[in-house]
Amino acid sequence: MWLPILICLAAVALLLGPVLLMQPTASQRREAALRNLAMQKGLRVHLQPAPAGVDLPARTKTVPIYCRPWTDKKSANPAWVLIKKKYDHGLHAHGNWDWSKKPDGASLELRFGTFWPLLDQLPERVVGVANGPQGLCCYWNELGGEEVVSEIQEWLEKASLALKQN
Repeated sequence: MWLPILICLAAVALLLGPVLLMQPTASQRREAALRNLAMQKGLRVHLQPAPAGVDLPARTKTVPIYCRPWTDKKSANPAWVLIKKKYDHGLHAHGNWDWSKKPDGASLELRFGTFWPLLDQLPERVVGVANGPQGLCCYWNELGGEEVVSEIQEWLEKASLALKQN
């Protein structure tokens, strides 16, 4: 009498077990919420390989980048990438920020004069800043909460205005 009931319970457990294991973890739900908030604020989120020279754990293959799309295509040129180093050095582009990909063209001081001070206002966990066809972007390891997304969004607005003026 109990054998058919046990077989039915085992069958239900075999069906429900894998479904319950496919649920996202708490950290995956948190990352999805941060990315959703960023999209609501007008940012685009991409996963890309970390730029050369970024100090990240060895197991980190891709880094989320939060991008403010350019409204005009000429702002995307030329493409460049700045990365945050662990230390300040006189040979770096600005403080502890150095080029991973240096832009071509006009004098860097003319082009980035009003931009350099803005780098000091970035949230601590931002490890890189890039410009390209996708927009002005921040490489961020997503440690922090919704307030950091707001800080990044506000910073990207200010920085894009500073870059357009130069």
